[in-house]
Amino acid sequence: MEWVEAELGAPAADMKKLRKHLDAKRKTIEALDAELRLKFAQTEKWLKNANLPAEILDRHYRFVKHYDANLEELKGNIVRIEKAKNMEEAEAEIEKTKKQLKRVKRTSKHRHLDPDKLPNRQPKAKKREPRMEKEEFERDFKKDNFTWRNQKRILVASAGSLDGLLLPDDLAETIEVPFTPEIRTKAAELGNSPLRIYEWVRNNIEFVPTWGSIQGAQMTLETRQGNAFDTASLLIALLRAAGVKARYVMGTIELPIEKVMNWAGDFTDPMSALDFFSSGGIPTKGLVDGGRIVAARMEHVWVEAYIDYFPSRGAKHKEGDTWISLDPSFKQYTYSDGIDIRSAVPFDAQTFLDQVQATATIDEAQGYATGVDALLVQQTLQDYQTRVQDYIQQTYPDATVGDVLGRKEIVRQEFPFLLGTLPYRTAVKGATFAAIPDAYRHKLTFHVENEVTPGSFVDPTAPAPADTSLRLTMSLPELAGKKITLSYSPATAQDEAVLEAYLPKPHADGTPIQPSELPSSLPAYLINVKPELRIDGQVVATGAPVGLGGTNIFTMTFSDPSYGSTTITNYLDAGVFQAIGLNLGRISPQQLTNLKAGLEATRAKLENQDFTGLTKDQLVGDLLYTTAIAYHAELSIMNAIAARTMGVNALTLPSETIFATKLKVLTLWGIPRLV
Repeated sequence: MEWVEAELGAPAADMKKLRKHLDAKRKTIEALDAELRLKFAQTEKWLKNANLPAEILDRHYRFVKHYDANLEELKGNIVRIEKAKNMEEAEAEIEKTKKQLKRVKRTSKHRHLDPDKLPNRQPKAKKREPRMEKEEFERDFKKDNFTWRNQKRILVASAGSLDGLLLPDDLAETIEVPFTPEIRTKAAELGNSPLRIYEWVRNNIEFVPTWGSIQGAQMTLETRQGNAFDTASLLIALLRAAGVKARYVMGTIELPIEKVMNWAGDFTDPMSALDFFSSGGIPTKGLVDGGRIVAARMEHVWVEAYIDYFPSRGAKHKEGDTWISLDPSFKQYTYSDGIDIRSAVPFDAQTFLDQVQATATIDEAQGYATGVDALLVQQTLQDYQTRVQDYIQQTYPDATVGDVLGRKEIVRQEFPFLLGTLPYRTAVKGATFAAIPDAYRHKLTFHVENEVTPGSFVDPTAPAPADTSLRLTMSLPELAGKKITLSYSPATAQDEAVLEAYLPKPHADGTPIQPSELPSSLPAYLINVKPELRIDGQVVATGAPVGLGGTNIFTMTFSDPSYGSTTITNYLDAGVFQAIGLNLGRISPQQLTNLKAGLEATRAKLENQDFTGLTKDQLVGDLLYTTAIAYHAELSIMNAIAARTMGVNALTLPSETIFATKLKVLTLWGIPRLV
């Protein structure tokens, strides 16, 4: 009925022409009404013959009643317009009719791209000074769970007993420290040696200047990068898997500014390096002497391990005797420049821009351009790409990606024993803990609720309805590397019966059902569905029922220990299938390899017509999720190349992307009729 509103808005010179116009539209409405009533009658007969539950037939009757009421209201409005004495009265009645039509109109929730409000976050450097009192850390942790143990260590040193010094938590699995097969294998590969484990983590994991637990040990192992929390988690996981007690330490450290600039990413300006740390949420402060920044003070996380320190200083480990400090995340790098492509293969950007502008229509006031010669752009870029490739192949035939873009390599350290000291000054040793406190974890909250339309009746005297919306909060280390999907299932057994009734029956001769036999649409008003959030195929949260094709509001809220919360909102047509891909800093090659193997296994089963155990989460979810993760991987590579080329540092905070199926929803008086 959307066309009715448009027709009512058409100007009419006088009442005679308006009545003639309305008479023609009445005949069109009557023809449509006859067609719809025939379909309603056919549906009613089909429902009865299919022996579907009475509740389903009742839904059909309610929908027809809703249709009748709105149609009668429209007809009455048209009659009042025709009976108007003059155009002024007619226009008043037309406005009333438009309000009715607007009330039942399904509005589009599509959000147009606003180039000034892109769907990403660019955090500004948030200046938080590092804490300088042990009590400040302890207040955050409520209490230092190991204070009594540190005190008791002084007593047992003379008594010669270790009873009470160690707790089982120092060997326990946690959210960040899972004993996955990969963690156990890596620890065994390193001989379960604390020395070799520490050196491997320190020499192979690239530091990322962010704050809070994001990836956990397993994903840090896969991506070969992590912040101080994540790198400490990996070291602790490997040590505990090797039977070595280990724990986290948080405090404030001081470093010469030159080491900070190198650690942050080859910075040449001290303040920019400090701002880069701050933009990741790390409490940081520059220390000034003689009018210039000479050092930096920042909060940091490192590890303490209970190792066999005397007499071999960790070179051999039989039984622990001493807690020593280990920092796997602080390191220095060597940086090398890549090939100067800009000078070697110049590109005349101004001529290219002039050519584009000559073929396009540009509206600077409105901020858009049309008529851009896409073929010119494509050919120009392809020609330049060919010139660059030819130059590299001829001049540097054995060049690697690092040779072209430039290298960043960790300065390796390997000693015959563990030093037992930290490579910087510890201004404050704050709290010690076996598991990362929840307040220091990045989290993600999923929430799916039914849209409440304006004009919905609310009884002010009735008790508040129970919140049956889908809601789930999990830490990012729990979600790292896991497939997340949001899909819909029949809300009840009755809804499932309707769906089954519309599906083709198995062939008597056993031949497979063909896609052409499947229905191309479903009666949305007869079917209720419920949203289901799955993690790695398992349902972890279920939401309130909603009519098929109805509107759900889906929000994801990232919670950051430093920056608070950021919410992403999407409007869903109930019945779509969504896969949510998370990028927690880098997509690992192992993750892509595992996804590829999963898709190939599913394809093999389909080719062999072996459908046992196959679910929609495998058939649809895997395909969409792989697309989302591959998108993140490609975008990360492009960001890295752009950053290297421009001589800047890029930092990816936890982010998401969604790939989804789409429904075509046909409504009647505001209610989805067909999907």
